[in-house]
Amino acid sequence: MSSVGSSHSYSRPVALVTGAAGGIGGMLVSRLVAEGYHVLAFSRKGEPTAQPFVTPVACDLTQPEQIEAAVADLANQNVALQAVVHCAGVITPQRMGTTDTACVSAQLMVNLEAPILLTMRALPLLPPGGHIVFINSMAALVPLEGSSIYTASKFGLRGFALSLAQDVQKSGIHVSSVFPGAVDTPMLRREIDNGGSPLNFVTAPATADEIAAIVQQLLRRPRAEVFCPSSDGILAQLMLMMPRVWRLILPVLLKKGRKGQKKYLAAQQKPPV
Repeated sequence: MSSVGSSHSYSRPVALVTGAAGGIGGMLVSRLVAEGYHVLAFSRKGEPTAQPFVTPVACDLTQPEQIEAAVADLANQNVALQAVVHCAGVITPQRMGTTDTACVSAQLMVNLEAPILLTMRALPLLPPGGHIVFINSMAALVPLEGSSIYTASKFGLRGFALSLAQDVQKSGIHVSSVFPGAVDTPMLRREIDNGGSPLNFVTAPATADEIAAIVQQLLRRPRAEVFCPSSDGILAQLMLMMPRVWRLILPVLLKKGRKGQKKYLAAQQKPPV
């Protein structure tokens, strides 16, 4: 695990970002540096970078002891965190009855247990005005056929964030969640290859930078929950309150999603101009 150094070496507010080597995480790191932060870029291998004001930290989120050690190192060095942004996520589409234990454990650990454990340990390092942001998913509101474990982890993460906000309100710490639909990243393409839900394509996928920009804006002006696109968020919340209506409208959404998926795949196959 990479050492983070001592707090006096940071002339900027410090932000911790998990999944920093991924699509959204990578874009967010660049935006936060431009915003004036020093970023602790957590990723499984802690990839070196020449980017200024970025400290890579190797931390495998499937290993609780590595999370404990990483945050303990921050505490020992008296590092104050202005922001913690949970970007890491993993999905392995599998229907129940064919799901293997390793895939279940990895999805629950990375998507739910790791954010809880890291947040719990990092809270003492967050001063009043600090901010915790969870990159969740529209799967926190919409059940995805064939991805029940991922869906369960995201439903749980939303509940944790909402409860956490109440726990830390008196401490002056902000808690926000971002709920993207599909995001055009390698993770989405792997999901398609493994039989992911067509509901991802009811609306066109967002870019990773669009989601990173939402997080950047949230750190300036905190809000509890942001849905992207907002129209999907409204529909998903209504359907969550009315499961019977959800079952009735699902065939229409699946049809639209399949059309959107074909359009996305066709665009991916076009040679670059």
